Amino acid sequence: MPRLSSRALVLLALVGIPATSARAQTPPPAAPPRLPTTWEAIDQPMSALLNGGHRIVSATGPSFTLERQGKYVVCEVRPPGGLRGNAEATSTCYRVN
Repeated sequence: MPRLSSRALVLLALVGIPATSARAQTPPPAAPPRLPTTWEAIDQPMSALLNGGHRIVSATGPSFTLERQGKYVVCEVRPPGGLRGNAEATSTCYRVN
């Protein structure tokens, strides 16, 4: 049986180290900083913004993102009814840039 040099034994030992142990020692990447963002209330309902030229570019549930000439507005629409028994739909909109 051939004899292995000490260098060969070290290489064989290193090959046997699982990759997960090397990754476990690396700290997780830092989370990006949370920076202040413009969130300015608009005193117009979503329907007035749409009639004034904004267009819907995204919708998720009751939230809509509107755009007009590179300016974005986020609106939340509450349908009629609900716990308070509102007779009409309402919206709250915010300028984000």
